[in-house]
Amino acid sequence: MVFETDFEYTLETELADLNEDNYLKPHGYQKLFVALGDMHLNNININVDTTMKYNLAWAFISISMEVVKPVEGIMKLKGKTWHSQRRGPFFRREYIFTDEEGQVYFKGASFSVLLDLEKRTIFREKEAPFYIYPPIEELLIDAKANSRIKKDFEEVQRRIAYNSYIDCLGHVNNCRYTEFAYDTFSQEEVRKLKDLKRMEIYFRSELRKGDEFSILKRVEDDNIFIRGDNHNKADTSFEIIFQFK
Repeated sequence: MVFETDFEYTLETELADLNEDNYLKPHGYQKLFVALGDMHLNNININVDTTMKYNLAWAFISISMEVVKPVEGIMKLKGKTWHSQRRGPFFRREYIFTDEEGQVYFKGASFSVLLDLEKRTIFREKEAPFYIYPPIEELLIDAKANSRIKKDFEEVQRRIAYNSYIDCLGHVNNCRYTEFAYDTFSQEEVRKLKDLKRMEIYFRSELRKGDEFSILKRVEDDNIFIRGDNHNKADTSFEIIFQFK
C-alpha cells in the first residue's frame, strides 16, 4: 500500500526570494510550502485540474511554520507533505523541508477547505467527489485553523489589488499577503530575518481585483503582528504573526 509519506520532492530556493543578507524572505518560505503542496497534489491526482471538474478548488484557511535553521542562499531542499487530519470541512496537511543530508530547516502545517467556485462558499459534504488519501496523524507542530489577533493596530500602508496580484481563482494569490507584510518591515526588522522562529498566516476573506486595502501593524517585543483590512467589503482579509528568537 502506498502512503503519502512515501513521496519526496526536490525544491530549490530562488534568487528573488532572498533578501540583501542572503536569507529567505517570509514569502519565500510560503512559496516553498505552496510549491511542495502543488507538486504533491499533482502526483496524487487531486490538483486543480481534478478539482475544477467539480467546480471546486483548494483554498488555504491558514499556514503555520516553524524555522529550525534559517534558509540561506540558493540551495536544494527535500520536501515531504501528507494529509494529517480532517475536522468538518477543514483538511490539515503537514510539511517538512530538509537539506540533502536530512537536516531539518523548517516544518509546518496548513488548513485548507474545498471552495465552490460558483457559489464562493465552502464545500461541506462529508465525501469529496474524488479520492483523498486517508490521514496520517503525525503532527509536526502546534497549529490552528483559526486564531484572532486581538490587538490595537496602526495603519502603515494603503494599497490597491492590482492585476499582477490576481491568480487563476480570481483573487489575490495567498503568497502576496506575506509580501505585503514584509514590505512594512523596518531595516532593523529585515536584519532580524535570520532569527525568524515562527510564522502564522490566517486567510480571512478574499481580496479581489481593484479592492482597496490597508496594511496595519503592531510590534511587541520579538513579535510583529500584521493585519490587512479590505475597505471595499469592510472586513479583514488576512492576519499574520511573525515570532523571532
